[in-house]
Amino acid sequence: MKIRHILLALSALLAIAFMQPLMTFLGGLTLLLGAGAFIFRDLPPASQDAVERRVLSWLRRGRVKAEPDLERPPIRRRRTPNLPREASLPVPSKPAPR
Repeated sequence: MKIRHILLALSALLAIAFMQPLMTFLGGLTLLLGAGAFIFRDLPPASQDAVERRVLSWLRRGRVKAEPDLERPPIRRRRTPNLPREASLPVPSKPAPR
């Protein structure tokens, strides 16, 4: 057998071995998210706002922890000069003398 055939057979075995648990995990996660969406929809507006505030605080906390402690230098950008519209039009050529 060639090395390609061995690698192909090995990758097929790994796909068979790991695809079923992956699909089970993704299916279970989808089921939980769907049930959570139905429960969230049935909550009163005040409770929905409380849940949204809590999730927003988790996201903000995670974002603060993910940022590095290094200060970034300000980026200086050049501005292109604004040219009047007439300056950008092509100059008409003079007719040739006859």
